[in-house]
Amino acid sequence: MKKTNFFNRHLVETGENYFEHFLFAFTTALWLAMACIVLLMHSIFPFTFPFTAGRHVKKINEVMQKRIAMFADKKN
Repeated sequence: MKKTNFFNRHLVETGENYFEHFLFAFTTALWLAMACIVLLMHSIFPFTFPFTAGRHVKKINEVMQKRIAMFADKKN
């Protein structure tokens, strides 16, 4: 078992290295930023993108749930 500390505990728990984790977290942040921009546009112009943000959020949730299950399986 790898020794953990404050800085690497989460990476050890997920079994990812820094760059793998960075890539996933950064990509997810971009998806969320896109959903935010779409929602802002929709709030001003309700006829634009009526379901786009919801689809983005649903997809992000599906990916996160799969990762949570995957990491739970790794622990067992």
